[in-house]
Amino acid sequence: MKFKIFLAAVLLTIFTGCDRSSNDQSTSPSTIQADYSKPFKLILNDGNELKMQKRDDGYNIDIKDKAIFLNFFATWCPPCKVEIPYLITLQDKFKDKLQIIGVSIDEISLEQANEFKELLNINYPIAYTKANEYLISSLGGVVGIPFSILYYPNGKFAASYSGLVPIEMLENDIKKVIK
Repeated sequence: MKFKIFLAAVLLTIFTGCDRSSNDQSTSPSTIQADYSKPFKLILNDGNELKMQKRDDGYNIDIKDKAIFLNFFATWCPPCKVEIPYLITLQDKFKDKLQIIGVSIDEISLEQANEFKELLNINYPIAYTKANEYLISSLGGVVGIPFSILYYPNGKFAASYSGLVPIEMLENDIKKVIK
């Protein structure tokens, strides 16, 4: 008897629960793609703007003659805070050929960005507004932090780094990019 009830329930589910009209033309979210080729600006806590535009091999970035190192972080992230002294050292060492930009993954105020920068003696600017979300989306998202991307002075992608990375590795890659 239990088997007959189970069989009836399975058959009922098969014939009624899975019917979809063949003329259903709904669009799956995975087939919709945003256009990230439009220029955009990151607002920096030092009062400047970083103009960027996505291209196939990287970004057009309005900082000329310097490699760009984007470091995605959050003010509440302990590994991000551990990494910052290394980034400060790299910015000092390569200041004529490298520009590090901190990119907050959550929207923070100018005051919060400045407080964070002062607290940790950060020597590079921080992008702190909602525009950061556009950059993150144009990259396909950021899964974990800290996350960093290194670009050649011409904006071409060079390398990306997930998590804490030894300073020697970063320094070695930066030297290759700024030759």
